Amino acid sequence: MADFQGQVATAQQANLDFFFGLAGSMLEGEEKLVRLNLDTAKTTLADWYQRVQDGLAKKDSQEVTGLQDALALHSAEKVLTYERQVAEIASFTQTQLAEVVNARYQEVSRQVQSFVENLAQNTPVGSEAAIAFLKQAITLANTTQESVQKATKQAVEVVQSNLETATKAASEVTEVAEEEVEKAAKAAKSTKQ
Repeated sequence: MADFQGQVATAQQANLDFFFGLAGSMLEGEEKLVRLNLDTAKTTLADWYQRVQDGLAKKDSQEVTGLQDALALHSAEKVLTYERQVAEIASFTQTQLAEVVNARYQEVSRQVQSFVENLAQNTPVGSEAAIAFLKQAITLANTTQESVQKATKQAVEVVQSNLETATKAASEVTEVAEEEVEKAAKAAKSTKQ
């Protein structure tokens, strides 16, 4: 009876550790996301304030139009940076959650294997086929879990790679557009003079 109570207490402690491990990882990711949102809001507000101040200082409508174009391009770059940072936070959080789940899975798998081995030692003669079936089922479950884990990791890597490629391409387009805006602003100034 005491052995059973010890096993129950151990299982409850393992489940509690698992739950708090998941909750801690999720809260850490959420904290990073909240911090990013607050920093982005502060930076955006300061940038807009400066841009409005610059706009009020402009006397010419051409200068104001150039400022508007520059503001739009600057905002697009900020959005791309923000999206990349959100993706990094999500990826990091997913990795942490996967580690917690995998550790718990490994522990449960060891417990099940131990149970089957204990069962095999204490079963009556003629139950070898049932024990072999249980062992095969455990092996199949472990193989399936490893395959799913590898596929998930590959999918995350593909998404990260695609996001990096898209961000790089969008940044290059933004840079080209900024150069064009600057050229247009210079052309407008020289036409005005």
